[in-house]
Amino acid sequence: MNRYSGSDRQRGIAMIVSLIMLLAITLVVVTSANIAQSNLQVVQNMESRDTVRFAAYAALEEAISSGRFTASPESVFVESCEVANQKCYDFNGDGTTDVTVAVSTPSCVIVQPIENAELDVFNSAADASCFLPPAIYSMCANSVWEFEATGTDVVTGAEVVVRQGVGVLASLNNIDTACPI
Repeated sequence: MNRYSGSDRQRGIAMIVSLIMLLAITLVVVTSANIAQSNLQVVQNMESRDTVRFAAYAALEEAISSGRFTASPESVFVESCEVANQKCYDFNGDGTTDVTVAVSTPSCVIVQPIENAELDVFNSAADASCFLPPAIYSMCANSVWEFEATGTDVVTGAEVVVRQGVGVLASLNNIDTACPI
C-alpha cells in the first residue's frame, strides 16, 4: 500500500508552485526597486546640474553687471570667495558652500573705436563723456568680451561650463591694456 495519497502529492506540488511564484514576485519587486532607485539618481543628477548651471549664470551676470572686467579682468567680482574670480553659493542655507563657480579671466575679442561724429552728446551722458574734440576718434570704443564660468557642485561633483559674450561701451583708458586695438 502506498503511504502517500493523491492529496498529499497535490499539497507538495502546490507548495513548490507557491515557492516558485513567491520567488518570481520577489524578483519583480527587487527589480522595480532598483529601477526606481536608478530613476531617482538620474533626477538628482539633473537637479544638481541645473543648480550648478543656475549658479554659473548668476556669477556671469554679476561679473558682467559690475562692469569691473573692462578695467581689471583679473578681479571681476567686488567680493570673491577663496580666490579671485570665484563665487561660492550656499543654496540650502546650512552655512557650507554647495556650489563654487570659477570665472576665467574675461578675454577681449574685439575693440572698435568710436568716432566723435557717431556720438549723441546732447541726449546721452555716456556718449558726452566719451567726446574728445577736436580729434576724429572719441575716448570710447565698442568692445566685445568673452566670459567662461565653470560651476562645480561640491557634494555630487556635477560640473557645468557656461560661456557668454557681451558687448559694452568702454573707455579706451580702461581697456587699453586688456584689449589692445
